[in-house]
Amino acid sequence: METSDMPPTLAESTTNSESVPPHPPRALVAAVIIMGVMIIVGAAALVGIIIYRIVHHAPTPVVRQEAPALSSSLSGPALLSLPRRVGEQVTMMSARPDGALAVMLKDEQGNMRIVLWSPEQARIIAELTMTHPTSP
Repeated sequence: METSDMPPTLAESTTNSESVPPHPPRALVAAVIIMGVMIIVGAAALVGIIIYRIVHHAPTPVVRQEAPALSSSLSGPALLSLPRRVGEQVTMMSARPDGALAVMLKDEQGNMRIVLWSPEQARIIAELTMTHPTSP
């Protein structure tokens, strides 16, 4: 038999590593097992919650808001009587969440007014006047 040029310790470690696989650390094995158990428990809990909610489903109550009653003095539709100034035109109208209407009026000089009108009460709630700055 021929002798090898390699030192005997290297030849033995190579042969040994091919025949017997290395053992993983115990902490790694424990972590893998714990994570597997956690995944199974989590999936089971999720399925349980879904089944519970399907079985114990309660219909959501529908809250209906009734429109505020118009005052008895109003007969027919509420009309806005807005005194317009000379050359003034409505440039925008917007409904607000509280039911009021915001009406924006602008004249030829650039002066603007915003009027808040309540159709339920048929009256003007507020008015904001913005004048165009004049040069001195």
